Amino acid sequence: MDLRKHTLQLLQSEKHIVEDKRASTHYRKSNRFALVYPSTYQLGMSSLGVQVIHATLNRRLDTACERVFIPESNYVHELIKKNIPLFSLETQTPLNAFDIVGFSVSFESDYVNIVRALELGKIPQLSDERSEWDPLIIAGGINISYNPEPLADFIDVFVVGEAELIIHDLMDKFNDWKQSNTPKAELLKSLAKEPGLYVPSFYDVTYNSDGVVDHVNAKPGFPDKIRSAAVPVLNDVETCTHIHTPNTEFSNAHLIEIVRGCGRQCRFCVADYARRWPRHRTVDNTLELAEKARGITDKIGLVGASISDHPQINEIATGLVDRGFRISCASLRAETVEAPLLDALADSDQGTITIAPEVATEELQKVVNKAIPKERLYYIFEEALKRDILNLRLYFLIGVPQETPDDVTAIVDMAREMRTILLPHAKRTGKIGRISFTISPMVPKPHTPFQWVAMEPPKTIAKKLDYLKREINKLGSIKVSSASARMAHQEAVFARGDRRLGKVILDLARGNTWNNAFRTHGLAPDFYALRQRGFTEVNPWDHLDLNVKPQFLQLEHNKHEKGFMTSQCDTTVCKKCGAC
Repeated sequence: MDLRKHTLQLLQSEKHIVEDKRASTHYRKSNRFALVYPSTYQLGMSSLGVQVIHATLNRRLDTACERVFIPESNYVHELIKKNIPLFSLETQTPLNAFDIVGFSVSFESDYVNIVRALELGKIPQLSDERSEWDPLIIAGGINISYNPEPLADFIDVFVVGEAELIIHDLMDKFNDWKQSNTPKAELLKSLAKEPGLYVPSFYDVTYNSDGVVDHVNAKPGFPDKIRSAAVPVLNDVETCTHIHTPNTEFSNAHLIEIVRGCGRQCRFCVADYARRWPRHRTVDNTLELAEKARGITDKIGLVGASISDHPQINEIATGLVDRGFRISCASLRAETVEAPLLDALADSDQGTITIAPEVATEELQKVVNKAIPKERLYYIFEEALKRDILNLRLYFLIGVPQETPDDVTAIVDMAREMRTILLPHAKRTGKIGRISFTISPMVPKPHTPFQWVAMEPPKTIAKKLDYLKREINKLGSIKVSSASARMAHQEAVFARGDRRLGKVILDLARGNTWNNAFRTHGLAPDFYALRQRGFTEVNPWDHLDLNVKPQFLQLEHNKHEKGFMTSQCDTTVCKKCGAC
């Protein structure tokens, strides 16, 4: 089957929660916007960000938004062989025929695919090589918001922060520019002065001889700091599934975001700082969004950074079940899970609950600022088992600052203790549950208190992962999986990188290997990922204002330290030297 037929099959399998007006005047609107998710359809349609921005833009009277995904490799080969440009899902329009191409980016691992998508779409990859007639290229997403610099060579405008409201300002500016008949540079100047929008070409970066950023200079007339855009009231945006398809990870669920941001201040977590204050969807609004799925699915997936922290989660859960819906939840906080929520999950035949302890010792809980008493975790598991919720999924981090061998073996001890809870229940009821441990290397992220710490070397992380898999698998009844140490290292490079990485990304998109691409340009991945940074160093992302002051991050950083680098000794990594 060729790609065009495959695309039509995907479209025919979709169900929209509102009437699809593709056949009407909708696609004769003045602005054509290609929303690109730089990965496959299956992954892209699992993203609420894609779903919401697509629906938001298509509500505008002046804009028709179509989706574009990176097809599987066999279809990519077909495009190249037949010299066909990458095209949209809805009308199979070539990417280079759109007015605006917007990338929705969720992962650093997709950066190379952004450049590949431009090439497949017959659009010059470097922004300074594009003409007046090429599309405007924009990008947004959580990782774009905390550090877009590695992609600065390719993107005309970055959306910094939450896009649902600021995207309207961008489109209004775009309309004004189209009517003005002025060069595209005038549009970029107008956009660059809008809070939440960042035009990298108006900012010059200088470097010291050691490779560290010296300064990020705004050109005259442009703001020194780019303030992050935000949605003050969650009810004001319909962050839910708008298009249902069987060809996605959440094929049978209608997702609704009921919590955005988090106030827990876990020191490794971008959601705690980049989206610092929590906002909650009201009960009535949640029930209203659920009703949109009536007749399509009865399964409601509640989404958010910390679902059980919602002050009315019990009312939402019971309200949905009372209306005939079944619910599932994203990760829960063991401290705030109560009986009504567990009862609603049980009534929904939900077989799994997910909790992220992150670490297994009290000492590391203080380091990451996430204290979950083990007794509480075990109690929630026992209560879930009583309700025939037999499966528990737990998430852990390794490579956390100050982590010791005892902290790693404590994860194995916790697995053993969880198993002792599971087996008696299985013997008593004859129902066998499953415990899943997912272990990920900690990647220090910008705009968090850990942005200055060195990531643990991949070889060290790999040894810890091998140990944990081996020891936990010996126990039986527990499945353990992990992220790749190598991929986590690459994520850290891009997460904490500067705009010099654009040359590396371009080489990777053209088929060069990771190490060769860095060597070609005289750069070292470890410089970005494994280097401890001082408070006085200028970070590539310091000109982005995500509503949290660096002084606060430094204070939180210092709270976790016991022998790690501090402002008193910011050039040496020491172990309890006495000066800290």
